[in-house]
Amino acid sequence: MTEMVTYRLTGTGVWGYEFFDSARNQAGFVRNALSRAEPVRIEGQVYSWYSRFGLDNTIVPGTGRRVKDSRTGQEVYRIIYWQPGLYQVRPAEGSSVQVEIRDGAYLFGPPEMPATALSWRISEAEWVPPKGPGIEPYFRTVFYEEVSLAFQMMVLSFPALRFY
Repeated sequence: MTEMVTYRLTGTGVWGYEFFDSARNQAGFVRNALSRAEPVRIEGQVYSWYSRFGLDNTIVPGTGRRVKDSRTGQEVYRIIYWQPGLYQVRPAEGSSVQVEIRDGAYLFGPPEMPATALSWRISEAEWVPPKGPGIEPYFRTVFYEEVSLAFQMMVLSFPALRFY
């Protein structure tokens, strides 16, 4: 079992999340400038991804959002909206993952199976990175199985990329 804490960053013209493991090592981040032209950046230990989504797009069941590798431009995975609180993540390789949002918690895993990962909203943590004002504990995530770093980054960045 692995635990991670996500901290939300806010500042003038920018927002993001930073991910830390239980040893207080930064595992990655998601950042975006408040701009229609800028993609959301997802960075991890060995990953550099981005995602663009037009704010004018109509969100209906089946709408997808692509996450691409920054180096190659190849699609890494796609987030598909099915209904409020129900999404699917389709990786370019491997099996799809269902994401359910229940009472503000995110459950990740195969449909009708035990959750592989669970994220829930928090407002306090034992430790906060020394980055000054504008950073706050936001999510705690537990991975119940050994998963790849790519799967971890997908789970940790999902709240920043999902459709509202």
